[in-house]
Amino acid sequence: MKCLIIGGSKSGKSEIGEKIALSLSREPKSMIWCDSLKQTSQIYDLMMVAYSVGSQRKSVSRVSLGKVVYIATMKAYDKEDEERIQRHIEKREGLNFITLEVQRNLHEIVNNFEVKDTILIDSITSLLTNEMFIGNEIIKNPSINILNGLKKIMNKAENIVIISDYIFNDSIEYDEVTESFKKELAIINKELVKISDKVIECSFGSVKYLKS
Repeated sequence: MKCLIIGGSKSGKSEIGEKIALSLSREPKSMIWCDSLKQTSQIYDLMMVAYSVGSQRKSVSRVSLGKVVYIATMKAYDKEDEERIQRHIEKREGLNFITLEVQRNLHEIVNNFEVKDTILIDSITSLLTNEMFIGNEIIKNPSINILNGLKKIMNKAENIVIISDYIFNDSIEYDEVTESFKKELAIINKELVKISDKVIECSFGSVKYLKS
């Protein structure tokens, strides 16, 4: 299953992404999450559907469990970023994730994965920042390289969960660089919506299905 999760800052999208990725992995330990999620019926239902679909597939690759890989794209630019990254690391302790710190060029790590793997990419916004701003240079059309890497990974592994941001609500007209960043993120999000099986929006603790 290919799943895109979008939402604003502190919307809970990363935590939801982790729980869905763990359920898709079919790890018995991962299913412990389900009991704690029954009060959030929408996510619980999605996880059960994901689990059952994975269990019913006849592919030989599903006989043995694959890796559950967390691709962390955030680059620390200051102390606040470092503390945020550390909090995310601590939250993932004991959850069976294999963490890869990849700040750009996702296509270079495709050979690390197998069909049976479950991959969580968090987040597209951080990845775009790293791809667009390199040193003092502003890279044009970074969405091309990003989508190339994402599609290669999505074609390689069976289960992908991708976290992205929604930053398009305000009516403020920003400077040219910021508007270019927003445009590139919109291009990526739009293409991911097309090729994902499920799209979920997180907002203020609520969950909305945009595609299912």
